[in-house]
Amino acid sequence: MKRIILSVYVCLSVSLGYTQTEGSVFTSAGRGVATTFVTDYQALGINPANLAWSKEFRGKRIALGFLETSFSLASPIINSPIINDSKSIPFEFGFNNDAKYSDFQDFSSDLQEGIRLNADVRLFGLAVTTKFAGFGFSVNERYSMNVQTSKDFADIASFGFGSPYFDTLVYNQAGSAQKTLNTPEAYDSLRSDTSVQLIAGISGNPKTIPELMEGTRIKVSWIREFNFGFGKRLVKSKKLSLYAGVGVKYLQGMALLDMQASNNNFNGFAAYSPSLAGGSGNPGFFTTGNIQYKLPKAAGSGFGFDFGVNVKAFKRLKIGVAVNDIGSITWSENTFGVQADSVLSTFRVNGFYSDSRSLQSNSGGATFDSILNNLVDITEGNFSRKVNLPSTFRLGASIQFGKILEIGTEVVTPLNDKPGNLVSSVYSFGGDLKLGPIIISSGIVMQNREVLRIPVGIVFRTFAGLYEIGVSTRDIQSFRNLQDQENPMVSVAFGFLRFRI
Repeated sequence: MKRIILSVYVCLSVSLGYTQTEGSVFTSAGRGVATTFVTDYQALGINPANLAWSKEFRGKRIALGFLETSFSLASPIINSPIINDSKSIPFEFGFNNDAKYSDFQDFSSDLQEGIRLNADVRLFGLAVTTKFAGFGFSVNERYSMNVQTSKDFADIASFGFGSPYFDTLVYNQAGSAQKTLNTPEAYDSLRSDTSVQLIAGISGNPKTIPELMEGTRIKVSWIREFNFGFGKRLVKSKKLSLYAGVGVKYLQGMALLDMQASNNNFNGFAAYSPSLAGGSGNPGFFTTGNIQYKLPKAAGSGFGFDFGVNVKAFKRLKIGVAVNDIGSITWSENTFGVQADSVLSTFRVNGFYSDSRSLQSNSGGATFDSILNNLVDITEGNFSRKVNLPSTFRLGASIQFGKILEIGTEVVTPLNDKPGNLVSSVYSFGGDLKLGPIIISSGIVMQNREVLRIPVGIVFRTFAGLYEIGVSTRDIQSFRNLQDQENPMVSVAFGFLRFRI
């Protein structure tokens, strides 16, 4: 498999936080269903009402965990035959030197399909269950990236001034500037001629930047979360119990990038931690910047709230409802406004096809940052902006068949389009098969009426539940047939330090 080394936003995987519907809960990632399954501190951010459950392990009132981690990367680019190495996500690649123009046309199509990356780490989690109520606390890092581009933008990223968008090539030969019709053959011929220096591309029928970027979505979010939750049983009878819970989060914003082009309008906002600041000049949002091996300083802060309700009926049926991430973060450090309203008639930056190994972020090399900075106006400003959290609604139900099997279903729906949120509703069906100390999980996850993935997981509980260890993947298909998947996902979730006492 191609070596993937993440950029500054995700390279510190032990300290970081595709949007995942169950976050870093490795015990749920393998089934794809979480609303009525998660317990103790793992219920934080999913359904805080579950904190009040106390009978899963009799006599054990405290749950404790460290470094529960999940990671997912989904994109056709994973399977692109032209990529030899990826030095950062998403747009600093090392390409196959033998790749042809047609190969990069396929790469452009992959960019249009997009890249979805998520990393979640629960640094620490603690829950205490009493006869009165359940309490939970956790510290989490949540990172999410969703990039989808228009055809014109993907072509310009791939070919630069050699993109089909530009019908004329400008080149310098023997000190004289000349022009020729832009075709794949002419572009390759001029590139191979050592006496020629390609200068620019010109469009005879230019579009405005919002027009050529129509449909482009670039959304990145990195948040550190301190989450305190409380859950309590409100009603108890032989046939029915009702639970309710609330979570309160103090949030530190590490990085945010929100750009979108729609309806002939382009706008965006960006902010990132001062600890990640690179050198002078235009900002590099997708390149390595200034890597510091320490927890970065926040660029913003705010509060969020989770609310949940759960019903247990006839000792077998559970129904849960929750609303998560109601709140906002005010970004005040390293803030940038992003605008674009000019007409793109001339372009002077190479694309990945001709300059694929340059790592310079702002000039001279073909990176996503260099291309972006030559298309849009990114201006640093002394201002603050309040941005709502990626709020979601979830509804789930499950039924138990004795002590061996539990199956359930859920739907998670985005309530806004903020960075870090789902693009559309996700529907899941899955369950747990409990064979003594071993729990095997699997399920089906669907989105837009298509099977998105098939999760699989295994968890070991030893010493009567004292210690729990597990590993799972959100899509076993991609691991089995990675090279055959049109839109593969590389995903893993694991936990090795989870205890109940």
